[in-house]
Amino acid sequence: MNYTGEPLNILHTIGLKELYPLIRISFVVSNDFDLTHFKQAILLCSKTVPELFCKYVLNNNSFVPVTDDLSDILFTDQDPDNAIGQWDLFSDPQLRIFLNKVINGYRITIYLSHILTDGAGGKQFLYLLSKAYNTGEFTEKNHQEITWIRKLLKKHPVKSDPHVDHPGKPLSMPVLANSKNKRRRTVTYRLSKVETNKLRYAAHQAKVTLNDLFMAAFGWAVQRYSDTDEISLACPTDMRQFIPGKKELRIANHTSRYNISVKSSLDQPFEKVINTVHQAMNRNKEQFQCFQSIQELVANYDNYSLSDLQKIVEENYHVRNISYTNFGIIDNQKFSFKGSKINNFAMLGTYRKYPMFQVAVSTYSGQINFSFAMLGNDEEERMGKTVILTIMDLLRNFLQKAA
Repeated sequence: MNYTGEPLNILHTIGLKELYPLIRISFVVSNDFDLTHFKQAILLCSKTVPELFCKYVLNNNSFVPVTDDLSDILFTDQDPDNAIGQWDLFSDPQLRIFLNKVINGYRITIYLSHILTDGAGGKQFLYLLSKAYNTGEFTEKNHQEITWIRKLLKKHPVKSDPHVDHPGKPLSMPVLANSKNKRRRTVTYRLSKVETNKLRYAAHQAKVTLNDLFMAAFGWAVQRYSDTDEISLACPTDMRQFIPGKKELRIANHTSRYNISVKSSLDQPFEKVINTVHQAMNRNKEQFQCFQSIQELVANYDNYSLSDLQKIVEENYHVRNISYTNFGIIDNQKFSFKGSKINNFAMLGTYRKYPMFQVAVSTYSGQINFSFAMLGNDEEERMGKTVILTIMDLLRNFLQKAA
């Protein structure tokens, strides 16, 4: 049986040469972890989300079964960053998991197809996997339909404007002289639980969101290397928040994005950058500006060819060289394996070939994580680390002043 895709699956089928559409989640579980339960849990998840074991067919936006065998999904004793280069979403399953033995447990690396689901759906997959592991059964149904999005777009009509998604003064990272010896690499830095708590409180006191703080710090850090007097960033947002009533399982693409372009000087106080970003995001939220990024695609989906739809995506949801994503909080009550401890959690977007660069923020077990996945060399990795360390310095200085 084939499974029909929804319009927003097409969002991540453009720019495949620059960037392969995947979500990467990694963590370490302690020794009490039951491998047999874990394998059964993966198979159980595929009953609820059969597309996980399917290949993606681009020309008709559908998912076609290719396996029911766990050996096509779960791989042991391989370097995930190296091995993932062989993954082809157009002939392989949309899920790939790597298991590596470490002292007292396993390092687990999960790759999900971004064509199949977005970051919020990735979190829901983790919750589903945990539930399957801990209970051995469930009767959840996965919902992917977007009737509710169509209603939202009618209720909040917005004007399309390609300039919004293609800023005149984009952020950029410096091209380095030595660009040889590139390989896939991932890096995560964490704020402590104490710092995370203090930052949450300080943001509340300043009447801004944590997301405002992260965007301001990331934009300002990268602006140091950019020939621009603006911070232009796209901020993905989960549209599930607009669905009334009981929350359903939605491992699907339900993301649009807010675009901001604000004037910024490197000489101003960081607090001013935060407030400028906060005001821009507030205006966007009040005007439902996020719908601009998907409106044309959804409106024309039934009548246009695939290549025309991809052009619409390019105009309204294009791949930016400098990119930001905030996966929000991963609930450690919902994502846990009975009797085991989870450490070193990180959730990232795909590998970006430097000087493309993305910072991914996630919060698990009371700790904020800043991560990046890069195709680059040692020197380029240092540049990425420098940006994240600058972000953390800015946030720690903000905390000192708030105290």
